[in-house]
Amino acid sequence: MKHYITLEAGKENKKHYENFPVATLLYPKKIREAAIILYQFARTGDDIADEGNLSKKERLKKIKVYQDNLTKIKKKNKNLEPLFQDIHKIIKLFPISINLFEKFIKAFKQDITNTRYKNFNQIIDYANHAAAPAGEMILSLFKVNTKQNIKYSNSICHAYALIGMSQDFYEDILKDRLYIPTNEMKRFNLKISDIHNKTFNNNWKKFKKFWLNRIKLILIKGTPLIKNTKGKLRLQIKIMISAANLLINRMQNDKCDLFNNPPKLSKLDWLVLFCQCILSK
Repeated sequence: MKHYITLEAGKENKKHYENFPVATLLYPKKIREAAIILYQFARTGDDIADEGNLSKKERLKKIKVYQDNLTKIKKKNKNLEPLFQDIHKIIKLFPISINLFEKFIKAFKQDITNTRYKNFNQIIDYANHAAAPAGEMILSLFKVNTKQNIKYSNSICHAYALIGMSQDFYEDILKDRLYIPTNEMKRFNLKISDIHNKTFNNNWKKFKKFWLNRIKLILIKGTPLIKNTKGKLRLQIKIMISAANLLINRMQNDKCDLFNNPPKLSKLDWLVLFCQCILSK
């Protein structure tokens, strides 16, 4: 497992802001190496779907290469791209279902073809493919992927996906993508032009309160995962939940304008969170 990434996203390499530390140093070496490869699969696939100037047809064609390689793995065909050679090794070493990779691919395709969502259930369905598999993969690496733990993990991943959407309302609308349900846009009398113009008016402030309160409730549903895990994984989950709460709290500040200054976590924030979680019981 040494290739990490060889399939191109169609544009120069790009540094991505992430709401959580990837392939954390907290993990044992074997698990950390596997997590890096899993992250590269998700990251490069997401870049194909979302970055650069490729047409929809070109993007779908590149995603098809991913699907074809997964199909080859299922058929035990060893003629794989280097990244998928590593993924094949991971699947043999850890109890990770190939279905999780296919969920990611469905999300990649959805990013290319779908720009609007009618209601919140559709948003969560998207998160079930775009975010939840990541949590289940990590649980699988540690071999604690019970049904209950996956349920808790899904809630945490849903919350992180929604936080990420909140941070990127403006960036996404530039790509003609909106993760705010159409029915809630009508309910709060929200206008897409406000996002384009970065006008965070009273209607958006009311929506922000409603939106963030819901995210917080979803995150709370995942917190029992802390007690169900132990060691380095438990510490990592504590840090992630603390980080999500910190971001939500900063967004809930009356002065926070999600179009102009969505909060991000700095290296210092992560260091403080790490120390707090180490010291807490």
